[in-house]
Amino acid sequence: MVQFYERRRIYPECQSGWYPLILDLDNKIGSIEPGYKVDQIKEKFGGLRFYYDQMSVNDDNRERVDKLVDAAEAKAYTTCEVCGVSDSTVTTSGPSWVKTLCTTHRGKIR
Repeated sequence: MVQFYERRRIYPECQSGWYPLILDLDNKIGSIEPGYKVDQIKEKFGGLRFYYDQMSVNDDNRERVDKLVDAAEAKAYTTCEVCGVSDSTVTTSGPSWVKTLCTTHRGKIR
């Protein structure tokens, strides 16, 4: 994530299991608009939120970027925040939180 920080000047506010999703998304968006700016990346309600600044791209490319972000955010709902394992039943919750965790990590938080 050091290279990501050097490029985008922001650290994700989530656990490392989602870093591969973020790096893949960054590479894909960067191929469309290399100088785009990331505003914030965080976990919220067990899902990934990826906020970026307006880009100087045409409407077709903006739609492509929005679809890439939507796909990464959707994939995060089935990817453990801690280890990155994909599992279709990873979302768990407590009294005031929601986390996306694999079976192994879900068992460690109870």
